[in-house]
Parts: sequence; C-alpha cells; structure tokens
Amino acid sequence: MITISIVSPQKSMDLIDRAIAMKDFGCLFHKYVYDRLEEIEDIYEQCKDSCDVMFFSGELGYSYMLTHVPDIKVPCTLISYEDKHILSILLNFVVRYPHIPLTRVYIDFLTPVNDYMNLKQYLAPAHMPYLFENPVYNYETLKERAEELWKGGKIDIMLTRTTNQLNVLNKLKIPYIHILPTEEMIRDSIKSAVNAIRLKQQSQDTKLIVLVKLIYPEHITSHDREYLEITLHKYLLDFRREYHYDFAIRSVSNRFELDMDTDLYKKSFDRIQDLISYLDQKGDLEFRLGAGFGNSLGESHYQAEKALQEAIRYGKNDGFIIHGDENVLTGPLSLTRNLNYSYSNTRALAYSQENGINESNLLRIVGLFQMDNDAVVTASSLSQLLNITSRSCNRILQQLLDSGLIEEIEPLRQEGKGRPTRQYRFLKEQFIDTFF
Repeated sequence: MITISIVSPQKSMDLIDRAIAMKDFGCLFHKYVYDRLEEIEDIYEQCKDSCDVMFFSGELGYSYMLTHVPDIKVPCTLISYEDKHILSILLNFVVRYPHIPLTRVYIDFLTPVNDYMNLKQYLAPAHMPYLFENPVYNYETLKERAEELWKGGKIDIMLTRTTNQLNVLNKLKIPYIHILPTEEMIRDSIKSAVNAIRLKQQSQDTKLIVLVKLIYPEHITSHDREYLEITLHKYLLDFRREYHYDFAIRSVSNRFELDMDTDLYKKSFDRIQDLISYLDQKGDLEFRLGAGFGNSLGESHYQAEKALQEAIRYGKNDGFIIHGDENVLTGPLSLTRNLNYSYSNTRALAYSQENGINESNLLRIVGLFQMDNDAVVTASSLSQLLNITSRSCNRILQQLLDSGLIEEIEPLRQEGKGRPTRQYRFLKEQFIDTFF
C-alpha cells in the first residue's frame, strides 16, 4: 500500500484532515506537525524509510525541505495552487475590496520557487502586487519582507498562506487575509501524488516485497509489544547494514514491509534465506515471513501477502515466496532443499477435502514428490517438512498408504534396542494419475 507522510503546521493539518476524512485514496497516511522549519529535517529522518512521498501543506515547508536536506531519497510534493486558483483569489479580492488596488497588496506565497505562479504573464507591471522576491525563503525573511513593505507605507494588506507566521503579523499589526486551500484542492493534490507513485511503480520491471510479521506471546503488555516491534525494526536495520542489501523498510503495526528492486532471481532467494537465518539466530523474536515477486509493487505485495499467510499456517520462524503466473509457492525457506507447490492444483485440493488431510500439508507432500520422486519418507522427515507432530504425520502416511499412493519399504533399523523406523516411497504412476 502507498504510504504518504503529510507534513504541516497544526492549523493546516486540521484542514487536511477534513479534506481526506470522507475520501478513500487507497493509501496510508502518516501525519507530522511542525512549529519550526528546522523540525522538518527530523521529520524526514523519521519517515524517509517508511513512506512513498512527503506531502507538504505549503510552499514554505516544501522549499525548506528542498534547500536544507541533501540527497533527498523520498519524492516531495505539496498542495499546489494552479494559475486559475491565484487568478480566482485576486478576482475575489478585487470584488471584496474595491478600494484597495492590487499594487498595495503583498502576496507572500508567490515566490521564485513557484515562478510566481506565472502571475507576471497575466498582469501588467502597473497592476502587479508585491511578491516575495528573495530566494532565501524562511520565517525570518518572510517577516523582514512584510515589515519592510508595511513600515515603508507600500502596502495596505497582505495575503499569506504561512499559518505559523500569523502571530508575528498580529504583533506587527499588519492587516492580512489568511489564504487556505480548498478541500477540493487538497484532494486533487493528493490524488496527483498517488497517481504519480502508482505510475512509477507500474513502470518498474521486477519488484520483490518481503513482509515480516511479529508473533506476540499471549497476554503481552503494550510496553512489551512496543519493545518487540522496536527490536525487530532494529534487527532489520542491522541486517541491511551488515549484509549491504539495499531495501526500504516500512512499519505497519506488528509487521514490516521490505521493498527492493530485483533483477537477480536466485540472488533474491539467497537474500531472504539470509534474513530468515539472521532473525532466527537472534532467538528473542517469533516471526513469519512472506515474499512476492511481480512486475509491479501491487502484484508483488499481493503475492507476499499470500506467502505470509502460508508462513503463518506453517507456524514457526520461517518464510515462503510466491512467484510466477502460476502463483508457485517455494518454502519453507530455512530448509536445505526448498519445495515448489501451488494452490492451483485442484486435484490435490479435492483429495485433501475428501480424505481429511490439511491442504497445505498435502500440497507440500506433492511438492516433495515433484522435487524428488525417489525420496524416502519417514514420519520424522515429514514432521520437519510440515512442522507438525510425528503422530500426525503417521496418520497422513497411513491415509496415503491406504489410497495406494505410497508403499512401505524395509524399515530403518536403529542401533541398540530402539524400534525400527518405518519408511515409505512414492508410487510414481499412481501419484501422477491422482495429482497431475
């Protein structure tokens, strides 16, 4: 899901909240309020790895971001005024205040950053209001310009978008009109940002999404829950640094989404196996992992969600990948040899329903057959593959034996007085006829 970080003063944030309350944009919003422009740098550090775009309420914060944060890794945009909006504001002003000529007005949000919204193309110099000409755009320079024009007797009123500067204007006793964007403008700006992100996502060749979900102990306190989430986040950051793998990390409640471009299919498998091993060796977290390959983030995310559900069903610190048009599952990934199987095998699903075998367990057995149809199977080896008890595996093996799909071979005799281990192998023709 697309994540947008909204960065705004509180008053503007209230307006944005109202604008997006009744509209489903199909994305997730994180909101960051600032009082001082310097706080934007800290906000960027907080959200740069967890959002697809930073969305500013106005020119001032947007301009500060572009001029003070080097090597920005997150696309930035803002609630944008178009030419028609500026002309509408000026027309309404002229109608409402016919006694104040535009040449006695100062507009502090028409700046070099936005090329003065092309106003100089529409108005002759004789009718032009005062604009903000300084390339250095911050609270101090805004104050200096307003004070210079007011004390110099050059303006009667100013139009401002700068919410956090209103108290300064009140102290200077400068008349002003606070211009806020309409709710429609806010929604249109957000839609433009979302559409741009989706277009970019769809144009990328191959994407790999990895979802890592925390499994909490029963009766966990909120503090312990928070501690586990922070711990997992730290492990993911440590893994990224230690293995030099480049991926973005997004946090949503008890799960984390890792997003990376991938052209090397086999190498991506190795990366995920490295991650599972790394997290499992920490020993203090229970997790499940699902990964998906696709031609877009949307497709990859869908595959990863399905793979995560398979990992949850499997029920231990491990992971699965879904890839290809046939939605082929690969896993458990911690095993030396990974199985490939698919829920599109309708024959296997029908057999599982008719014979009372869990469909995930049966599909993995079918995957084992596809990987090595000469494999020798025991309840113990099947228990490791399916993550269920040996007793449950014995019941499955007996069902397959009764159906004529496997045959019992000579038992494996143990050293000492232990009972021999029952062994089985696939009856290939019968297995193929039943499941393929």
